[in-house]
Amino acid sequence: MEKILLKVGEIFLRKQNRSFFENALLNNIKHKILKLGDFYVKSCGSVLEISCKNELDNNLDILMPHMHEIFGISLYMKAIVVKKEIESIKKVAIEILKNINTSNFKIETKRSDKNFFMKSPQISSEIGGFIVDNLQIKAEMKDPEIILNIEIRKEAAYLYTTTHPGAGGLPAGTSGRGLVLFSGGIDSPVASYMILKRGLDLICVHFASPPYTSELAKIKVQKLIEKLKKFNKNIILYVVNLTKIQEEIHKKCKHELFTIISRRIMNKISEKIAQKERCYCLISGESLGQVASQTVRAIFCTNENINMPIFRPLIGMDKSEIVKIAKNIGTFDISIEPYDDCCSIFSPKHPRTKPLLKFVKIDENKLENLTDMIDISVENAHIFY
Repeated sequence: MEKILLKVGEIFLRKQNRSFFENALLNNIKHKILKLGDFYVKSCGSVLEISCKNELDNNLDILMPHMHEIFGISLYMKAIVVKKEIESIKKVAIEILKNINTSNFKIETKRSDKNFFMKSPQISSEIGGFIVDNLQIKAEMKDPEIILNIEIRKEAAYLYTTTHPGAGGLPAGTSGRGLVLFSGGIDSPVASYMILKRGLDLICVHFASPPYTSELAKIKVQKLIEKLKKFNKNIILYVVNLTKIQEEIHKKCKHELFTIISRRIMNKISEKIAQKERCYCLISGESLGQVASQTVRAIFCTNENINMPIFRPLIGMDKSEIVKIAKNIGTFDISIEPYDDCCSIFSPKHPRTKPLLKFVKIDENKLENLTDMIDISVENAHIFY
């Protein structure tokens, strides 16, 4: 019988609240797999098992491409499950290696069931010797072509040759709610992924400035959200109209401070939506020094008017690291679609890289009825589930 084994990471280190994380992970796995077929998932100590409810179906392969989308899993593999009997293990080990084109192999055994009558090195030696005697391949300890893993667990023996890295992190929905400022470029989807990995459900806020930004830019953002929903289904998108506010900034404020003042107001709008949606943090895709508005002084100015923490998961990454993650999670090709977002509207040729807060505030105070404009933007935001 075949099963998928899922090994957990951080959850295994939890103590009193471990069951909370395990139950959340089980529920997330069930949500992912039940729409793909008739499967059963259960917890077995330090691992989770997925099996077909009907043993004759044997269609676990359709699940394998989806396992890396589940946060909380550190490693997964498809294993053949047999009785904890040496003869049964020998028989399956021969069948596995017979179907693999290899000239050498190694056996690695783990024995979590300490009551089993043989120790791990003895099992490896016994099974390895049997394979050498019956197949035209040799044992190789240092650099084998194939490693046959044998796990002796309480329930049964598990045999497998291939392991896959999981997404890691904490199960979706176990860390509360956060709000991410979502531009639709390369960075913000990656920042969203990185913070989703820590168990946060997300509210995404996208700022649009029609007619300067097109409907296609909004569609692009919606496509990115759908990509991220593979990892966490509980993502809500707010689209906020920023046209009036940006036109006022352009008319009344120094052009070199346009981006800083715009970001301060975006943060303020986002904070109001976060409070409404019971979020306790904001998330931004800024990387230190990447552009003029992401210098230390600029970030200090954009943070100053906010009363909740702002997380920046990408702050120490360079662009190549961010692009690599974007490609791995499937957002890169969408992010580079050539539709302008509001951050590029009225963008100054020479933005201030070392703004002083007192001068930023002087210019910001030139905006009449700013509080009312912020409240209207929040009130008229469009919500997509």
